[in-house]
Amino acid sequence: MKELNEKVAIITGAGQGIGKGIALHLGKRGVKVVCVGRRLDPIVQTVKEVEEAGGQGFAITCDVGNREDVKKVVKATVEKYGTVDVVVNNAQSLPGSAKVEDTTYEQMLTAWQSGTIGSLNMMQECFPYMKDQNEGRIINFASATGMFGYAGQLAYGCNKESIRGLTKIAAKEWAQYNIIVNCVLPGAESPAAKVWAEKFPEKYKEIMEAQPMKRFGDGEDDIGRVIAFLAGPDSKYYTGQCLLVDGGYSIAP
Repeated sequence: MKELNEKVAIITGAGQGIGKGIALHLGKRGVKVVCVGRRLDPIVQTVKEVEEAGGQGFAITCDVGNREDVKKVVKATVEKYGTVDVVVNNAQSLPGSAKVEDTTYEQMLTAWQSGTIGSLNMMQECFPYMKDQNEGRIINFASATGMFGYAGQLAYGCNKESIRGLTKIAAKEWAQYNIIVNCVLPGAESPAAKVWAEKFPEKYKEIMEAQPMKRFGDGEDDIGRVIAFLAGPDSKYYTGQCLLVDGGYSIAP
């Protein structure tokens, strides 16, 4: 079984926010990080910071909802590093807020192609390599938005709930190959979170008052540490789980 610093990880949405924080944390701990995003400049910057900290990696553009793009990423990863050990499915386009009766097909499609379909694309393309080496780690991203049903977030929330279902079923089916599949529901500072806070200042204030730790998490220092556990050898008997990582704001019954 590989140690964390012997692994190769593909991280989607690595150009900013939580994805960038995860790439930095894993890169600093010796993981070779493949930073994926739709825009090249942000992911190149992430890799630059990883390398400045002594890590290794490369940047490659990809729309995860496009299967051919995903194939290109996996092919490039295997050509450079020989395999794929870890997939962090963090990428997600935001479809915008709308009431149930006003939610459009386009909003649903945006959420599902970048979220559920994008995650499945990456999982399926990496599966053969993980199966062959009898070891793999897949870390998907859901949200308390779907778990607890936040009003106005139908497209985003139901997509995120489907990712929880995808995680559980893949965990059951792929455990025989020692492919560990888990899901994280994070609460952390990000550009999207900042935009949301500016748009809904009263709601943001309400959340901060209810937040036990009185702060949003840090993508690298808070979320990255949990991802390192899920990506490493210590999680070898821990699969099919959904972890709320938001400082105690959301606690499942």
